[in-house]
Amino acid sequence: MSTMSLLRRIAQRCETHDRPSQPRIHALEQQLDIEPSATPEDPVEAYSNPELVDCGHRWCQQRR
Repeated sequence: MSTMSLLRRIAQRCETHDRPSQPRIHALEQQLDIEPSATPEDPVEAYSNPELVDCGHRWCQQRR
């Protein structure tokens, strides 16, 4: 286990769910009523939603 993996586990941070994603950014922009940012050209990055992914971490499932 790498040092970063160990630190993420101790802090109960998830490399899948604790990173910015375009759907989250878009929802936040709408909530704050600000102009939407440009959509990334990569369709996977633009439309992937980490909330649909099961990362397997127990703490992450309880937190969401």
